[in-house]
Amino acid sequence: MDLKKTLAIFGAIPFLFSACSQTTSSSSDERDIAADLFPEMEHINNEYEAELYFNYEMLDLFYIYAHMRNELADDYKVYLNKGTSQDSRTKGYCSVDYYDVCYMYNQMADPFTRYFDPLVADQIYSSILESESIVGIGAEVEEVQDSASRYLLITEIYPGSPAQKAGLKVGDIVTQVDGLNITSANNFENMCTGNKGDVINIVVTRNSEPISLNVTVDEFNEPSVKLTYQDSIPVIQIKEFVVTSISDSGSYGEFVAALKKTEGATSTIIDLRDNPGGETEQCANMAAELLSAGDTVVIDIEATVDSIANGRGMKYFQIFDTLTVTAEHDGIGKNRYYVFMADTGSASCAETMLSALTANRKVPVVGQLTYGKGIGQLVIQTDVGEGLALVTALQGFDKNWESYHDLGIVPDFEIDDPDAQMAKAVEIAKEATYIRSAGYGTQKLNHFSKEHEHEASGRIPTAKDLKLRYKIAK
Repeated sequence: MDLKKTLAIFGAIPFLFSACSQTTSSSSDERDIAADLFPEMEHINNEYEAELYFNYEMLDLFYIYAHMRNELADDYKVYLNKGTSQDSRTKGYCSVDYYDVCYMYNQMADPFTRYFDPLVADQIYSSILESESIVGIGAEVEEVQDSASRYLLITEIYPGSPAQKAGLKVGDIVTQVDGLNITSANNFENMCTGNKGDVINIVVTRNSEPISLNVTVDEFNEPSVKLTYQDSIPVIQIKEFVVTSISDSGSYGEFVAALKKTEGATSTIIDLRDNPGGETEQCANMAAELLSAGDTVVIDIEATVDSIANGRGMKYFQIFDTLTVTAEHDGIGKNRYYVFMADTGSASCAETMLSALTANRKVPVVGQLTYGKGIGQLVIQTDVGEGLALVTALQGFDKNWESYHDLGIVPDFEIDDPDAQMAKAVEIAKEATYIRSAGYGTQKLNHFSKEHEHEASGRIPTAKDLKLRYKIAK
């Protein structure tokens, strides 16, 4: 493979520069570093073998268990011509040309270290970074019944949505959709969907005046944070932690908006049920908004890269760094009483947020034992349109250096029924006196042993399968 291609690949992982003991600024410097990192690349002419070699080097440098558990072979050629169709979907996805890459990843015991070939790489990358894309108008309504009438009130307009662009506003009363009188929220939802580009006429009453607006159905990212109320208690549901959503600042921006909207509340419920995690910076920043300046959000032990002089060049090798993430300022929600909700689907970044709040503020948790994923993956794109690797590169600990990994976070009130969970959370939030007494699990859940890996499903994994706390490298 030629050096130009190597540099294109290297350009996708500039985080390596910060770990090196020399600075780089010129293209010749980049060529030297690329040559040091991938010394055999210039001798590889087959692009599929080059993909195998590149991924081997990434595992060598960043896979946290590569040398700790001696899982990686001494040479990438050990994996050449070994892959079969049986390797293609076990931990990731590979078409026939990339079977060897999947075979190599399948030899790593960690089930979250996986590879996706160019056929699905873009789809998977988007699913990690973005909330789900939906087609509609981006408005929510509520049925209101008073002594005189029943009507539909617009309660939310998504930022940047077709509804906002058309001029709809929170507080508008919907009277007609496409010429039909309407008072049912279900009917409104059904009539305000369609194909991208469809135009829907919506008549609303605003300040006692009728206003007719044409809204063009379009595609947009759905919210990752939802604010509702239960018996006057704000409930902030965090569905996932993403970089791209209806907010320019991702889930963090949505969360801050919800906190500001409920400013003055003495108690708030944070619902993390069925939240599989997401991008680490998002969840760390969100947790910090509920803490005081100086509080520890998470302590990460992470695999990174160091270098030593090697003749005229440099040799790069794996080392481990300790990164402590703290709240840089008082969070805007630090003065409230919180109740958290979690279940077996709460994992990774959701657990990072839980552990930060339980360790620092002893907030109570209602629901079920969480999944127990205290490791994070580095996301590595080899080039535009080529493969995508997820490599476990860190393990997190709370401020006391305790870990919930493969143990889960124990709820203070273990309740299986979702409605009963919410009722209990509301009860505790109203009393606002309970102090957490539970801790982390004490028995291994075995989610991370080879014996418990999921069997190949024959389908391309979805965001739900994958979004379990990723450290994004751009």
